[in-house]
Amino acid sequence: MERCPNCRARCDGGPTCRRCGMDLSLLLAVERAAERELRSAVAYLAAGEKRAASTAAQHALALHRTPVAERIAGFIHAQQAGDRQ
Repeated sequence: MERCPNCRARCDGGPTCRRCGMDLSLLLAVERAAERELRSAVAYLAAGEKRAASTAAQHALALHRTPVAERIAGFIHAQQAGDRQ
């Protein structure tokens, strides 16, 4: 997380905002969960398990939509579409 969603101060990685004191721990936990899902998606894809990769990528996007997650999900989708042809 780059900025506090409450006051828009730059985050220093701590569990609370340095400016407004908002508890960011749950938001940071969601971001970490999304990163884990994205790593799982890549690992599944490398193992040839495209359906599991797609599911993990969709979970990552549901938790935290980032450009990297969107690109990985798009790549997995394209791989699956290529298999259908």
